[in-house]
Amino acid sequence: MVLLRDTADLPVPRIEQELRTRYPELDAAIAESDGAVAVLQLKNGRLMLACMPCQIPWSDLEGPCATSILWKDAADEVKTHAAHVVVSVATELNPVEQSILLTQVTTAVLAACDSAMGVYWGNATLLVPKPVFVEFAEKMLPEGPPLHIWVDFRVGWQTAGTSAGFTTGMTALGHMDMEARDWPAKPSDLRDRFMTFALYVLENGPVIKDRDTIGQDASEKIRAVYAPGTFGQNARVIQLRYEAAPAKPWWKVW
Repeated sequence: MVLLRDTADLPVPRIEQELRTRYPELDAAIAESDGAVAVLQLKNGRLMLACMPCQIPWSDLEGPCATSILWKDAADEVKTHAAHVVVSVATELNPVEQSILLTQVTTAVLAACDSAMGVYWGNATLLVPKPVFVEFAEKMLPEGPPLHIWVDFRVGWQTAGTSAGFTTGMTALGHMDMEARDWPAKPSDLRDRFMTFALYVLENGPVIKDRDTIGQDASEKIRAVYAPGTFGQNARVIQLRYEAAPAKPWWKVW
């Protein structure tokens, strides 16, 4: 969903032009448009846009605002949005390819709508301001999955010396989300490890099996266990259970 500062009609011709300029390989063409709703035909599917002249319910945004690390002062700014555009794609692509396409068309909508403030990426309950989303789409997407705008890596201190956390968004990419408790490192290190494992499975497929032992080297042992989520998730997750540290802990500053 693209958050808007006002309730103006969709600039559908501008969106089509942005798609043709930025992503000519999509071969975008307007199929239907009435000012508030539009359908654009794409090479590999259809883009559907609906401009809603109302705010996204605050109950959906309050949590993402409180935990956003990409949008400074998210709550104060997001509360001022007046409307939003629902962006969806219908394709036969796999989940990662579909997320790439959704990122591309969302970027075109942001560029075409002068009042666009940012994006609520519902698959990961993430809020991303317009400049950050566009930058990730332009600079990171050509190189690989832009995990920062696809997946929420929620981490924090559990005790004075351990951290805990979980991911949200991997399910929409065709994989299980992850969580960890009693992680013997600071939260930023746990976030980095989540990102490393997430990128690995996106590039190699579901290669982390139940009860597998994984780690940075032979002396580090992290047990991957399929189990019900313990952070309120309604699905099974991969729990990363730290069993043994490497000879030189990977989180230490040398």
